[in-house]
Order: sequence, then structure tokens, then C-alpha cells
Amino acid sequence: MSQLTINNVRIAGMSACVPATVEDNRTLPIYKDENDALKVIASTGIERHHKVDEQTTASDLTVKAVNQLLEDLGWEPQTVDCFAYVCTSRDFIAPQTACVLQDRLKLRNDCCVFDLPFGCSGWVYGMSIVSSLMSHGTFKRAILVAAETNTRNRNQRDTAVRPLFGDAATATALVYDPERSKSMNFMYGVDGSGYDAVWAPYGGMRNPVTAEALEEKEVAPGVYRRGIDMIVNGMDVFGFAIKQPPRSLKELIATFNIDVDSVDLLLLHQANKFIDEKIRKSVKIPAEKTPYCLEEYGNVTSASIPLTMVSRCREQLSGPERHCLACGFGVGLAWASMEFYAGDVTISDMITY
Repeated sequence: MSQLTINNVRIAGMSACVPATVEDNRTLPIYKDENDALKVIASTGIERHHKVDEQTTASDLTVKAVNQLLEDLGWEPQTVDCFAYVCTSRDFIAPQTACVLQDRLKLRNDCCVFDLPFGCSGWVYGMSIVSSLMSHGTFKRAILVAAETNTRNRNQRDTAVRPLFGDAATATALVYDPERSKSMNFMYGVDGSGYDAVWAPYGGMRNPVTAEALEEKEVAPGVYRRGIDMIVNGMDVFGFAIKQPPRSLKELIATFNIDVDSVDLLLLHQANKFIDEKIRKSVKIPAEKTPYCLEEYGNVTSASIPLTMVSRCREQLSGPERHCLACGFGVGLAWASMEFYAGDVTISDMITY
């Protein structure tokens, strides 16, 4: 059982940027009629999502989110000690996108920057890694980005995935606070035998891009894919998601003696309303304490938990400290859960780009 406790770090601010273009699942051209769309909405809870154009990348959304957050916090870019970029849709194979963003954001040259290519569990993993680096006081300020442009690496004629995924970038500002009495607690898990439940078969070193990998094929009625497209094996993901995330949260609760009745917010990866509701009920958290944003933004992978916090929890998190649980789960197959407290958080207005 992997667990971690981190002290002396708190969330100072959060922001989010989404593309201006909105796709409504009811009117997607991939459906023969509206009834097919309504079935997807009923089973997933996802009504629409935001989509980038062919020129916009996750790093472009990131620049907007980070600059707004720095402005709202009154931080100069040169005061940021650490910058972490959680994203799988990187600008290039090499270099790391964090290196490119150091220059675009005008961070100083001795800033610690790195990419974390996590998927749906990425924000929780990123919080633990960046907070660990900060906990001894060497780094005083950090920015954790969780971003994804899912619509760029999923086939737009794939009826199994197009209605589900959207694009977003989020930024979380963390500060070293030696007077802080509240800890962050984490639990981790992974089952790499299920790596192909959510994956892109071609484009890496194992299976380089070939001419055949660029050919679009109908792999099932109404489902078109290329070898470089992301594939989601729905039943494998469903079986994993209803088992491991609730188990992880229960382990977190038991290990750290958490009083569930004292929890103010349960923040779940926004994958599927039906799955998330099973998780919520399993850990016995009331519905009114479990916010959702997937109906408007879809599944934005690593950005989904912080996007929920920015778009749905601004009032709660801007006031007195709230007791929070979070759980991210998906690509890998990896999962991670955390307990934390957040209050007096500067939350920027939602940005569209």
C-alpha cells in the first residue's frame, strides 16, 4: 500500500481555460438521429464539451490559464520556483513542453520545470510530486498545470469517444507555508496489465508511425479509427472504474482515520456520471457534496478535478477551509486519491480562448 503525507504546503489559487467552440452531443453529425445522442447523454451525463481548433494546443490554453492566475494572485513570473506540466498531448516528442512554456510564461532560467505525462489521475499525482518538492521550503511558490486537448488525438468519426472528451487547461498555484497545521494525504495504485484499456497503439517507440497507421478504417459500425488515434475500450474501463477508485478512497479513509461526515467536497475525475455516482455511494458521501462539471465540459482527463473546482466550487473554496477528498483514475490503468484542506483560494474567472 503506497501512501504519503505532506506538510507545509497549501493551495493559493486556481484557474482554468477552455476553448470557445462548444460541441453539443445532441447535434453531432456522427449520429443518425437525436435518439442515439440522447442515449449517450443518458448513460454518461455528458451533454456537451469544448473543442480546440486544428492550430491550438494544450500549451496555448495553458498560457492563458497561468497568466491569468499570476495576475490575480499578484505574482510576478520570476517568483515561481517550480513549474510542472501534466499532459499527454505534448507539443513535441522532444523537448518537454514545460521547457517551451518556461520561455512563453517568462519564468526565470533557474526555475525547476518538468513534464508529467499522466492521464486521468494526473492532477492528484502532480499535487503529491510538486508538494513533496516544496515541503522542505526550498521552493516557495509553484504552478501545477493539468491540461489536455483530447479532441486532437481522438478520431472525430469515432462514435465511441467523440461525445465523451473535451479540452481544457487548468493551473493550480501552491505555496510553502511552514505555519500550516493541515496535511495532504495520498494513496496510489496502478495495474499496468490494463495499459491497453485506454491507449494509442502507434506513435511511440514501440510502434512508430507507419503509412498504414495513418489510414482511417471502420473498425465497427460507425466507429472509425487510425492507428495513431486514442482507443477507449469501454467495458475494460468500466470494470476498472467501479472497482479500484472506491477501494482507493476507502483505503485513504481507513489509513488516515478520516471522518467521512466531516468531508465537505468529494472531487472525482469527471469520467462518467454513472461511474462517479457508484463511487460516491460506495464511500457514502452525500450527493450535495459531490460537484460535477462533465455535463458542460465532458471528460478532460487530468484537468477534470481542478476544472470542477474552478467552475463549480468557487464559493466554497474562496471562504473558510473545506475538508476535501479527491480521486483521479484512468489511463495506465492508474489511480490516486488524496485528502486535503482548501480555503481562501484565489479562483480566477473561467477563461475561453
